Amino acid sequence: MDASMLRVLSILIVLVSNLALANPEQLINHTFTQISQRMASFKEASLKDIDQILKQELEPIMDMERMSKLVLGDHWKRASLKQKKRFMQCFNRQLRQGQADSLQTWHTGKWSVRATTYNNSGSKVAIEIDMMMKQEVRHMLLRLYKSGDRWYIYDAAFNGISLLKNYRDDYALKIESLGLGKTLAKLCQHYPLPVKKLVMAANEWPPFIGRSLPGQGFSVELVSQVLKRAGYQVSMAFAPWRKVMKGMEKGKYDISVAAWSNADRKKQLLFSAPYYHNQLVVISATQKINTIDAFQHALLVGKKNLGLMEDYAYDQLIPQGSTISYHQHYGPLLRKLASNEVDMALLDGDVARHILHSMGSLKTRLQVPTTTVHSRSLHMTMLKDHPAAKEVMVDFNRWLQVYLVSDDYQKLLAKYQLARYELNSNGN
Repeated sequence: MDASMLRVLSILIVLVSNLALANPEQLINHTFTQISQRMASFKEASLKDIDQILKQELEPIMDMERMSKLVLGDHWKRASLKQKKRFMQCFNRQLRQGQADSLQTWHTGKWSVRATTYNNSGSKVAIEIDMMMKQEVRHMLLRLYKSGDRWYIYDAAFNGISLLKNYRDDYALKIESLGLGKTLAKLCQHYPLPVKKLVMAANEWPPFIGRSLPGQGFSVELVSQVLKRAGYQVSMAFAPWRKVMKGMEKGKYDISVAAWSNADRKKQLLFSAPYYHNQLVVISATQKINTIDAFQHALLVGKKNLGLMEDYAYDQLIPQGSTISYHQHYGPLLRKLASNEVDMALLDGDVARHILHSMGSLKTRLQVPTTTVHSRSLHMTMLKDHPAAKEVMVDFNRWLQVYLVSDDYQKLLAKYQLARYELNSNGN
């Protein structure tokens, strides 16, 4: 059997490894639908994209131990526990790489189940499938066994030739020639484990970032989930914005989880595609301001004094000559607003609402408007000179576009009760 046939057949090992409950034919259709929808969410899924789809959707339910035993045969019994574990990991990556390669020629969403045949006891089943590839229709046979109330794939065949038998024969020859140790070393050298660990960092900024929040905040959860889908391992650290930037420059941190863009920051940082839009509102104890023009008029003509947060990229929103006081934390600024020490503040509505909720004494004296005067896009950032910045950004942006149309994104918005605002015509 040629290499292309092996790759095509190996797709099926993963595609239907999650055939679990009840009717395996229904489950295979469900599995193929799941894979095809994930692939279709990309304009053009790359090998790396497909590999991650297979890993995330199907690998957790693959019986790699059973498959590895079948491939190694008697050599499995003589292998040490460490060798067995290593073979399962590297052979799994070999299978998945072949599957990803073959799926690029699959007309996404086009397949059909021709027949389903059970053995006499009903413990095994053979499912005949047609897959519409770019050049032809492939006829394949999947073999599954039942354990308890679950179904597991254990082999696939093309023209009556077993996929695992081909692998078993291939590895038998290699082991006879090189021995198990060298064969295993070559396998794992050819299919290495890509360890990609990134350290994220950000300042406390609830509900987007917070140590005590479930999931450590909306931004932390979202960026973590997208990067994990792209195949990265992540950890999180908390520090003020300026220390985050210094930490990135020293190589202590790789990623800033949440940032607004401006011209100065773009000189040093790469920005991801936006994953949220922060809604800026004007909060005041004495007046309502619902447009950016009215806000700027109050500063220039009304001579109102303004409270702002330090290290925020307000960009060109604040007129020159304005009377401004800067604050490191929302709490003190909100108290000054309530006591009229500060006339008004330009703040993110979601953050102000979250902080006010925990400040019971101010709830009746300050209200967060439901009309925004300006909108700022929120991004993940990395230093331009980070050696992996371009690769990470490409991966993040590709998987972000998938995530933003998923149910997971909607659930995350609901989890953090992010407010819905009416965008004023003078905002952007």
